Amino acid sequence: MNRFFSALFIVLILSANAVADDKNAVVLISIDGFMPEYLERTETPHLDRLADEGVLADHLIPVFPTLTFTNHYSIVTGLYPENHGILSNTMYDPEWDATFSLGNRDEIVKGRWYEGEPLWVTAENQGVRAASMFWVGSEAEIAGVRPTRWNDYDGSLPHEQRIDSVITWLTLEDETRPGFVTLYFSRPDSEAHSHGSGSIEVTEAIAEIDDNMGYLISELERTGLRESTNIVIVSDHGIADLSEDKVIILDDIIDLDDVRVVGWGPVSMIRPEEGKREEVFNQLKEAEEHYRVYYREELPEAFRIGNHRRTPEIIMVADLPWSITSRSFFERRGVLAANHGWDHREPEMQTFFLANGPDFRTGIQVDAFELIHIYEMICHILGLEPAENDGSLDAVHHMLKNPK
Repeated sequence: MNRFFSALFIVLILSANAVADDKNAVVLISIDGFMPEYLERTETPHLDRLADEGVLADHLIPVFPTLTFTNHYSIVTGLYPENHGILSNTMYDPEWDATFSLGNRDEIVKGRWYEGEPLWVTAENQGVRAASMFWVGSEAEIAGVRPTRWNDYDGSLPHEQRIDSVITWLTLEDETRPGFVTLYFSRPDSEAHSHGSGSIEVTEAIAEIDDNMGYLISELERTGLRESTNIVIVSDHGIADLSEDKVIILDDIIDLDDVRVVGWGPVSMIRPEEGKREEVFNQLKEAEEHYRVYYREELPEAFRIGNHRRTPEIIMVADLPWSITSRSFFERRGVLAANHGWDHREPEMQTFFLANGPDFRTGIQVDAFELIHIYEMICHILGLEPAENDGSLDAVHHMLKNPK
């Protein structure tokens, strides 16, 4: 009997892999902070070619807040932040008395923070191997599952080496060959933060990314994979320039000893000390200029962050391009040249979507859509049964050659 079940298990695994072999691969690429208008900033022949031969969206609508971790995880889960738990780049969980932040590697790699089911977990659970050359959450074991291949994030790793790894994985001839791959580039976002959105450094980063896309295409063609590989290129948020004349100094309004501030910038999440909730809120409300302040239960429904325990009692959202900071930090560091995080409906926060490959239609431009629908779209291409999510295949089926 044990032999029978062992044999049956092997047959099921082989059958799942056979189904995967019948599907074209998907390489999901994120270019952090890449804005739709960047295609017009400088010469981008390789991206232009992909757009001319594929699908280009007018823009992609991010989730709120327009931050890297929040949006990347929404892309791969199809969930709004209140349903996947990654509400910001910095969060506090009152149940665990723990803080998640970009600088806290010990917490970033813990799967307990990542709710919902990311694409690589959906794929692996259904017999399609996955690999990640960086993506939010890919370093953690989520629901007991990891991608077959993944890497600790290393921002210094040259872009061509990242692409070489992806090509190596896709050309494997054993059962570990992935059907779903993620690939991440941090430029031009990092250049915009340092130098401003209109800087020559950002223009050079756009040109570099275009060269990278050219290299990826040439490698797919060289290895004979081009006709069986879908490329989906996205970004997570836009960018807006800052000014030291447009700064909200929080300790000029409230006593910082009365609160715990979790995150600064365009959005500040504020946890008042016990008994201070109404006093702090009223002080912020009375001084409300160039920002909006909300109790958690009064947040706009469109923000979709209110129904999670990590959302604090008070949330401040600055008007674009204003920024929230403290007096001491401002005097030490000033402000970034550019930033993101504001209301996801602001035009400057719009993001980018381009798809090209055997499962996509050719040479069409589509209206803007929410990035939460990408999960359903990729599941459909890979023949996967999607986990529960907030997206809909109906919102994106018109991009596909075979939408049913």
